[in-house]
Amino acid sequence: MGSLGLEYRPMAKKTVTISLATKFRLLFGTAELGIIAVALIVPWYFMELMAQQGAQRAGAELTHLRLNEFIVDHASKAARPSRVEAIYSAGGTKQLRRGPSFIGLNTDLTPSVKLDFPAQDALKAFVRNVDQDLAVLDSEDESGRKLYRCFRAVRVTPTCGSCHGPEAPIKQQYQQGQLVGMIDVGVPTGADWLTWWTRVSFLVGGVLAGVVGSVLFAVIAQRIILRPIGHLRKVSDRAAEGSLEVRSHLSSGDELERLSDSFNQMLAAIAEQHGKLTSANEALDIKLSELAEVNVTLHRANVVKNEFLANVSHELRTPLNSILGFAGLLRESGDERIGRYGGNITLAAKNLLGMINDLLDIAKIEAGKAEVRFEKTSVSDICRTLLALMAPVADKNQITVESSVAGNLPMVVTDASKLQQILFNLLSNAMKFTPIGGTVKLMACSDASHSGASAVPGVVISVSDTGPGIPEAEQSRIFEKFYQVEASLTKAASGTGLGLAIAKELTGLIRGRLICKSSPGHGAEFTVFLPPDGAQAQKDSLAGNGI
Repeated sequence: MGSLGLEYRPMAKKTVTISLATKFRLLFGTAELGIIAVALIVPWYFMELMAQQGAQRAGAELTHLRLNEFIVDHASKAARPSRVEAIYSAGGTKQLRRGPSFIGLNTDLTPSVKLDFPAQDALKAFVRNVDQDLAVLDSEDESGRKLYRCFRAVRVTPTCGSCHGPEAPIKQQYQQGQLVGMIDVGVPTGADWLTWWTRVSFLVGGVLAGVVGSVLFAVIAQRIILRPIGHLRKVSDRAAEGSLEVRSHLSSGDELERLSDSFNQMLAAIAEQHGKLTSANEALDIKLSELAEVNVTLHRANVVKNEFLANVSHELRTPLNSILGFAGLLRESGDERIGRYGGNITLAAKNLLGMINDLLDIAKIEAGKAEVRFEKTSVSDICRTLLALMAPVADKNQITVESSVAGNLPMVVTDASKLQQILFNLLSNAMKFTPIGGTVKLMACSDASHSGASAVPGVVISVSDTGPGIPEAEQSRIFEKFYQVEASLTKAASGTGLGLAIAKELTGLIRGRLICKSSPGHGAEFTVFLPPDGAQAQKDSLAGNGI
């Protein structure tokens, strides 16, 4: 849209590897599994703990009952089978019930019968801790089924002193609190089918909770979060594709609705700015077209002007030369008055001829018809020629001309006639603005900073004067065509304002550089920098290498 490149370009879409919905599901699924696992582990643990505590209580009661029976039978010295054990074991081994049986211990704590591993562990625990009376251990029966083994320690009490005190035989003497036996009873863990059904119920409840939670979360997240976000994403995608008139329509009453409103405001602002840019671009296109037309018109006018100047100047030369010839005849007449008139005519005609020559030169340069002939040139010879040529003018204006031309100046490859015209214009300009009694100085020296590929140094030529100088604000315009410095600073000096412009253009043609240094009241200095080989510098410039 337009030539300035202000059109709206769609943004490139970034590929989304994982959608927001997928992230939500993954994160919620992980959190839900963690919550369900914690919720199941805690009651599962307490269920097992309660089962163990129930078996421990039952075992404690059974062993205590068997201990009381043992004390009664032992006091009456009646040796008979345990009624408690018979009653508890009734019903067969299928119920995993055995005991409660008494295991006697000798005075050296050796058992009267062989102990299995749970009984050995219980005995060690009772021996280590004299205050421990009960021990419940996990065990298995002969079929590998789980059961709890409850052991109660049988220790000597004060009531045993009558039979096992100091008066009793040595083998029957016991100390207070001495371990004399254990009561062992096996308590089943409970009905296996109930345990497994409880565990299965826990698992099924966890799975159902996970499914219901997932469904509820999916519905809630879809309606409250994912659907509005998906709508905003579609709107942003269309806006990124260049459709700035699209708008978001959310009425959730929460932060997402505020985000939607802000997004709409942003799109409206972008559309407004885009419209302004479009209008500005169209206006600029119109201005550019108008400027192009004006430029073409100016170019044509400039061509016509150059052709007119060239033709008119050329046509004016012939009558001017005739005028100069006849004026010369008048000057040579014997009449003093007529000779003075002839001198005035000659002076005016020469000034006019100089203006015409300047116009022809500038017209040729602008038309690209100025021919440049590069050849080896002696700068010293050109300087001497110009000094001799300008000597009569200097004497007439009572101006001192000084020269400082180095004797070892190298030969440079340049256009001698163009260089001579440049220096002639600079010297003429200096003498024009130098007051009576002033000084014009011409200097020339080698310049190693402008040496070429062959290490041959360039040449620097400067023309300075003691005139009124040029203000800094004027120095950027003195090389413009037809421009003249304010007359109050330069005395009444006539001219077309083309001398410096021609010198600047000709310096560029021979691949040199012309600069000016000046300040009011301290004169002016114009310096020309010449490369050692102008022809090679021109080739390098055309090739894009510069000089």
